[in-house]
Amino acid sequence: MTETLKILTLKLEHLSRMQLDLDYSVGKMAAPLRKFGSNNIESLTNDERETVAAFNSRFSSYQEQLGKAFKGIAIEEDVTSESFGPIFALMEKLGVLEDLAKWKEVRLLRNAVNHEYEDDAEILFQAFNNMIKNVPYLHSVHDKIRTFVKETYLDPLENRARRIPRI
Repeated sequence: MTETLKILTLKLEHLSRMQLDLDYSVGKMAAPLRKFGSNNIESLTNDERETVAAFNSRFSSYQEQLGKAFKGIAIEEDVTSESFGPIFALMEKLGVLEDLAKWKEVRLLRNAVNHEYEDDAEILFQAFNNMIKNVPYLHSVHDKIRTFVKETYLDPLENRARRIPRI
């Protein structure tokens, strides 16, 4: 197993934990979203503000780490690039990304909330609601990465190990 593949395997384990944390945060976003939706942002409790911050951080980190997993696959496939364009093209070719425009949309959404975090309840409601709606998409990308890595790199290693008699 290559060093890159070892790192990629650890990255996938980390992503699985991140997925659980993100799902937990999604479950806690109902009350803050109601307050954003009713233009009642000033009534957010400290716990609700912390929930919003945790959700925002977890969503952003999860999406960013998925992108780093793309880079790990690209390295394993001998595609090296400083820019993500060729890496995204490879992910489409490998079937990990079905719709590059969707990936970019989610990345822009993440960036918009991180760089334009406002006290405008309507903007926050729309942004966080859209982020929550895109969590299943991120999970599907994660699943495709996991499946690709397992079927392409790990299963052949397991099969090879089974064929070699142990002494």
